[in-house]
Parts: sequence; structure tokens; C-alpha cells
Amino acid sequence: MARPLPRRRPLFAGGRRARRVKHQMLPVGLPAPLGSAPSTVDGSTLRVLGSGDVAFQKIIERVRNAEKSVEIRAFLWRDDDAGNQMGEAVLAAAERGARVTIHKDRIAAVYEYTGGNKQSFFHKRVDPIRGFQAWFLGAVYRAPGSFKQKPNALSQKLQAHPNVNVQHLRKRFDHSKVYIIDDRYMILGSMGVGDNHRHDWFDVMVEVEGQQHIDRLRERMAGHDEFDPSRGVDFLVHSREAHRKNTCPMMSHRLALIDSAQKSLTVEMAYMNDRRFTAALARAVNRGIAVKLVTADQADVLANINRYTCDALMRLTGAPDNLTIVLLPRMVHSKVVVIDHRFSDVGSANFTSLSHGVYDEINLFADNESFATAIEAEIEQHCANGFIADSRLTYRKLYSGLERAIIAYQSRRGG
Repeated sequence: MARPLPRRRPLFAGGRRARRVKHQMLPVGLPAPLGSAPSTVDGSTLRVLGSGDVAFQKIIERVRNAEKSVEIRAFLWRDDDAGNQMGEAVLAAAERGARVTIHKDRIAAVYEYTGGNKQSFFHKRVDPIRGFQAWFLGAVYRAPGSFKQKPNALSQKLQAHPNVNVQHLRKRFDHSKVYIIDDRYMILGSMGVGDNHRHDWFDVMVEVEGQQHIDRLRERMAGHDEFDPSRGVDFLVHSREAHRKNTCPMMSHRLALIDSAQKSLTVEMAYMNDRRFTAALARAVNRGIAVKLVTADQADVLANINRYTCDALMRLTGAPDNLTIVLLPRMVHSKVVVIDHRFSDVGSANFTSLSHGVYDEINLFADNESFATAIEAEIEQHCANGFIADSRLTYRKLYSGLERAIIAYQSRRGG
């Protein structure tokens, strides 16, 4: 039986809390509510696949059974059991005649060399720059072991197959995780291809059915139309090719969605360092919205910035009863916001400056109560062994500074 989450006491009382909020949070105008009419979206086209091996096996099944086409946008793809299962599923589809396109970002090789078994499925040649970055990250986060790459016959076979087009030589800065099968099914979320995602981490993956949604995503990624929440299902995107340098309309849309909350916000987030999102959550708390933030007690990277962000949110608001911060003993890799138990924002984008202006990102927006409720139920399952932060959080300032420097360097290189 899961132990109940402990109750939290307010950090500040009375006038002291009011003074802190007054001096550190400026009042802003709130956008109009997203909508008052019931959603007309067919809930049967939206599905929550969940996390871990349950979600992974559903993705494998879709890929393996593809009849005409498979398109994969992968940020991280490790050469481990999960990576090879995905490779075998792709090969099975290609052998039956399905045309496969894999967009694999070379920039993510650094993280493949640093974490897990340190083996990349596609990036077997370690160039000096990424090798140094991997060594540095491994030293900072104490990831022992060699990242000397071992050959993989399956990877080589895929790259040589006439039905498989693997685009993996460019630094695409593409952080999205998307699977499009037969132009009918689209699976997206936060899960990379690796054993840590499959067995150890919390992710949220969802599926959208219907070619019209796939066509809409391609339209949005090409920059041909703006985000339109009245559609019921749309996509929040940042595209380096379609959007001007140092701009990210995705960020303003996500902030506006948070500011539009009337009752509740449920947030499960892997990484947080963008103060604009911290401020948006603080505004919601200060106007009485029930805000629940779920993250890892110790993230794999950016752990100290995450803890600093949670601590700042408690400090800025005074940690009233309508703010609940749940810390989990396992890595939380999800990127989810649920608004008023009805509107969902789920995909690959974190609350970081890298996700808003540097990386290509794809999030699904949906106006559907049953879908939103299913996502919140999935997050609630993740919280079974978590605990509520009942005091100010500590963090290591030196490591926090190093993490900020890493993000600043990556943002400079990418932006």
C-alpha cells in the first residue's frame, strides 16, 4: 500500500507573506478563459499510453505493424536493449515494404555518451567536441565508465536498408519525440529510446489518431499557421526553420495557457530553469489556483536548478495550501501541464530556455476533459511513493552555477 503524502505547513504567515509577494511579483493582466463551451473533440482519437515499458511496448507494436510508412523524430536513442528492440521493429516494418524515415539529432549524442550504458545506437564516431562535453558532464554528475563506442550490426543494417532513410549526421537541435505510423497514428511525449526511460524513469506518452492531426502538425512545423486552441486539438511547436532566430511563439502560448487557469494546474516537469514559467506558476498560486507541481527530488541533470526553482516558487508565494510540490524518488522526465482538468499540454518541451528558442519542440494541446483526467490519473500513479515538500528546499549553489553555465553554453551554440 502506498503511504499517504504528508501535509505541508505554510512557510510564512500573515503580513510577512504578503510583503514578499508584493515586492517580488508584479501584477499582470490575465488572458481570457480558454473557453466555456463543452469540448467537441472526439475523445476516442486521444489516448494516454502511460509511461515505462507499458508505453514502450505500445510504440514498438505500432512501429512493427506499420503497413505503409514510419516517421520517427528521436532526440535520444541508446544502443541498449530498448534501442535494439526499436531497431528490430523498424527493420521488420521496412522488410515488409514500409518506408521509414528517422530524424536523429547528433547533438543528443553527448547525453547518450554520458548516461545509461553510454552507448549510442547511431553515433558511433565520437568527435572531439562532443567527447569533451560528455567527459565534462560525466565528471560533474559522477557518471563512471567509458563511452568508447562498440559496433552494432543492427544499426549498420538499418542505415544500409533501401527502405530506411536515417538522417543522423546533422546537429538538428531537435528535442522532439514523435512517431507517425501510416499517416494515421501519431505518438508523442517525453520518452527517449533507452532502458532508463523504459524501466526507471517517469514519462508520459500519448497517441492521436487521424490523418487530419498529422497534416496539422506538419502545417504548424512549417510555420504556415498559428496555434489555435479553438480547434480542440492543435500543436504547440518551436521550429528553428520556421521561426525567426531568438523567437519562440510556443513560449508565449504556454505562458498564456497557464495564466488562463481558472481552477487548477497540474504540472509534471523534468527540468525547470526559465524564470518566466516560475513567475507564471507563482501568479496562479497567488490568485488562488490549486497548483500541483510534480518533479524529481534529484534529477539526473539540472538537479540543483530544479530544487532552486521549487524553492523560489515556495518563497515567492509563501507556500500556501493551494500550492503542492511533490518530489519523487525516481527521475521525472515528463513535460505535462493540465489546466482546469480539461486542457492538456503534453510533449517534449521543458520549462527551460533551451526548450524555448533553441531546440525544436512539439507538444500536443487538447481540449478534452476525459483525456485531461486520464493524464492526471497517470501523474497521480507516479506520485504513489512521493512526498510533499514541507520546508524550503536546499541545493548546492556551486553545482547550480555549473548547470546554469552549461545551459548558457548550449543556448549560445544553439541560438
